[in-house]
Amino acid sequence: SKAVQVGETSFDLDYFARRLKLMVTEYGLQEQPEQASVLVNLLANVLGSEELLRQRAPVDLGVSVSPGEIELEISDRLGLSQSDPETFDRVYEQELERNDLSDEEYRRMTEVDLLTTRVQEVFSLSVPQTIEQVRMRQILVGTEDEALSVLERLDAGEDFGDLARELSLDEETKEEGGERGWVDSATEEEGGERGWLTRDELDLSYAVRVFDLEVGAPSEPIPGPGGYFIFEVEEKQADREVTAEQRTTISGRYFSLWLAEQRTLFAVPDTQPLLEDFGKYEWAIEKAFDL
Repeated sequence: SKAVQVGETSFDLDYFARRLKLMVTEYGLQEQPEQASVLVNLLANVLGSEELLRQRAPVDLGVSVSPGEIELEISDRLGLSQSDPETFDRVYEQELERNDLSDEEYRRMTEVDLLTTRVQEVFSLSVPQTIEQVRMRQILVGTEDEALSVLERLDAGEDFGDLARELSLDEETKEEGGERGWVDSATEEEGGERGWLTRDELDLSYAVRVFDLEVGAPSEPIPGPGGYFIFEVEEKQADREVTAEQRTTISGRYFSLWLAEQRTLFAVPDTQPLLEDFGKYEWAIEKAFDL
């Protein structure tokens, strides 16, 4: 009985339920079946991403994994050597039983993990060594009128940081006077000066507008997640070295954009077989939560 379709690959209801149970266990939600609908949608997206990696990474990015590499990865996970096949087979069988997976299913998941790592490495290599960056701060308020009021107070000479601490709805930056960015590890012991940001570390809806700002000049109200932002660029450098943390963040953004593109091109995942049949949906949840 089909549960989810990804391109030409379909996942049956039994497999979906067993993967859902693994997810329930991983998140420690065995006693929270009210979270079932969230997990069902999450798993459908996970299966879609996994299958896109398997189907598209070799074709679009030239990234693939051999059966031998999958075997070695399984050995490493089990902490065993292939030189002792009897012990390997016994422990591997126990691992399959513990996860309620077949050999083929376990190898498929291992392949996806290896592909994920390699695709991330590919995108990491595409991040330049230096890139335009800014140090910036922000104030987030609920409405455009509130944002215009903030601009009036800034024009009257009030301090941006003080207004951020007083008014901003963004709990992550509020107490820092609106400062965005990583804390520079080199200055962490001296108080942790906030770091620099690239375009790719900002929300796509306003990244370009932030980088177009003049240093020290507040932005107009900019709609974004959670309300309206007032941004201010404190410093700007056209060619600043990319840190290891930034490289990880930027390559992760590239990876996400690539996956989103593949989803659009191939219209996945198709969850109609599961969501349009309440009997299937209910059966999967009962199995996953041991109801």
